[in-house]
Amino acid sequence: MVKAAAISVLLTKVRRLIYSIATSAADSILWYLSVPPSGCKISTGKEKGKIIMYAGEFLPPRIARLAKWCKKSGRFTTILLCHRHGYVQKFSNREIDHTFLFRNKWHLKRLIKALPAPYIMHNFAPKSKYPFIALETLKKINPAMPVLTDYQDVLVLYYGLETKLRWLNKELPYEKQCFQRSDGIVAQSLEPFEGMRKWNITDKKKRIFFPLYADNDSFCNNTKVLSADDIHLVYAGGVAGSHRDKSHYGATQFHWLIDTLTAQKIHFHIYPSPSGLRADYMEYEQLAAGNNYFHFHPPVEQDNLAKELSAYHYGLLPFFTGASNQSGLKYRYATTLKLFNYIEAGIPIIAGADVLYQSWLVERYKLGMVFNSKDDFNALRKQTGAIPYAGQVKNVLESREHLSLKKHIPRLLEFYKSFGGPD
Repeated sequence: MVKAAAISVLLTKVRRLIYSIATSAADSILWYLSVPPSGCKISTGKEKGKIIMYAGEFLPPRIARLAKWCKKSGRFTTILLCHRHGYVQKFSNREIDHTFLFRNKWHLKRLIKALPAPYIMHNFAPKSKYPFIALETLKKINPAMPVLTDYQDVLVLYYGLETKLRWLNKELPYEKQCFQRSDGIVAQSLEPFEGMRKWNITDKKKRIFFPLYADNDSFCNNTKVLSADDIHLVYAGGVAGSHRDKSHYGATQFHWLIDTLTAQKIHFHIYPSPSGLRADYMEYEQLAAGNNYFHFHPPVEQDNLAKELSAYHYGLLPFFTGASNQSGLKYRYATTLKLFNYIEAGIPIIAGADVLYQSWLVERYKLGMVFNSKDDFNALRKQTGAIPYAGQVKNVLESREHLSLKKHIPRLLEFYKSFGGPD
């Protein structure tokens, strides 16, 4: 199975590369001939509101959440430009008014040229290649148009400026260019600030720290009682099969945790990211089929995820340095949406101490427990019994309004406004 999964991943990459090469030739000619793509005529006007244009390669769930709360707080039309291979329907929502899936860089440039000028362009990364192309294209059309780049993960923090990974060596120059040339940076974690230091970028351009936050529309109540004989833990997010390179994917290879919890007869549920590859799921599905304490669920769309997670006792952030070759800086400054999904679900959190900012949030708001190492999971039943469960739930429910999008979205809108883009 491991070999078959590796071949499946390779074939997917090859098919996508061939598709990009095959379509680029035609789109480059159409770009130079100024032939617009079909479907780009969008009605505009005051009744439609200002246009926020989101652009990037891999759609993260945070973008649709931002679009929804921007529209709740003002009159906007939202346009999404996403690579067809990076678009995930379960990460989008009805608040994205117009979605255009580009097939290569030339198609992206054609779309930007044909679509109405936005009030602001809000690009999302990683990866940074297509956000940079979008920035460069829009600036050539209208240099005064404000372009922001939104980062949650910053790739230079994974392994530093020098790496043996060829794809990352090609990607890093685009990341640096986005930091240098964007009018502003939306930092969905602390990583962009450290990334700019890594890149030796001293320009004090406008930045906003906007760490994902909880979606008020997804808030669930928690009335469960924790029983020592029936404990259910849940993880929502990316998973990697054992066919993946441990030096890069080790943090999301959860075989150790499955074995540890099964030995204690504690239930462990995984809701994999909808953006994952089928090859990474197959191994876990097979493990779940023969294990009464491990449950591998189908991916769930973002709008329904909190409701699913609310059925369990604790949400997990089981990340510790040493699981892969990723740097300690990556762990220290990272923020993951799953943290806020658990808060939305009303369930306490068990976080690894090495994800420093996230574990600080857990301790600051008393949202659950922080484990210093993987070994702490060996006595999990004892750990969970040491702190009253009802008190942890109460802290989660009381803290989430302060950590919510409803409370903080006005800061993002003021940030947009500060660039004085065209109406």
